[in-house]
Amino acid sequence: MTDNAKNAIAPALTCQFATIIPTLRYRDAAAAVEWLGQAFGFEKHLVVPGSDGTITHAQLVFGNGMIMVGTAHKDEFGRCSSRQVR
Repeated sequence: MTDNAKNAIAPALTCQFATIIPTLRYRDAAAAVEWLGQAFGFEKHLVVPGSDGTITHAQLVFGNGMIMVGTAHKDEFGRCSSRQVR
């Protein structure tokens, strides 16, 4: 590998932000956002409320990590796993 190639890769390896950001779906995402903050110390970075009191999209941060949270829906983007916690 050339020095130029190594220099091009180096910034990606020293990234200060999460490179994998998991998405979690909850039936009551608003309550989950509050609980994640109280229980684990996540802070709200962005919360996009839905028109029906749901959370369309939320970004929660903890240190240099981030998770995305939203309300579960019966569409291809909001489906819960068949092994969901009840």
